[in-house]
Amino acid sequence: MPRTMKSLCALAALAALVPAASPAARNVGAPLAGTVAATTYSSSGAYHGAVDIDGGTCGTTPITTGVAGSLAWNVVINTPSTLCNTAMTGPQNVARHTFADGFTFRLMDFNKTGQTYDRTCDRCNIGAAGDKGIPANSLHLQRDKSGTKDTSWYAGYSTVGEALSLGELVGVLD
Repeated sequence: MPRTMKSLCALAALAALVPAASPAARNVGAPLAGTVAATTYSSSGAYHGAVDIDGGTCGTTPITTGVAGSLAWNVVINTPSTLCNTAMTGPQNVARHTFADGFTFRLMDFNKTGQTYDRTCDRCNIGAAGDKGIPANSLHLQRDKSGTKDTSWYAGYSTVGEALSLGELVGVLD
């Protein structure tokens, strides 16, 4: 019996030396069905550093947070009215989650609904499709840290012109 206890204690000591697992990668699914309109560069050739998805019916198609896992979302309302068939200019509505490593993931350019408020959730509805008017509905998905946009999360996953189903993989946050 004493030998068994020593063996168990030795195993427990070894387990304590194993480093903690790093946070799991989080899949980002399409927050709405549509077409990838822009990724690293916009159609004008300017640096964009995000994924824009065109799709849905302005003001009625629900937008989800898209990121797998229960996360705290901070929602900032800059355009309380539903904007359709009008070019959205100036500050837009934003849903943002900041990770422990300092990276922030944002969804921008959507219309406010009764579901548009701060909360912790797993791929919940945060609003409705917006309409930038250039050329159509467009939801902006961006990852950044200290003001620098990170494109690695969607590189190799999303391409301009690609049709996406709701929830289809857009990229991976790691």
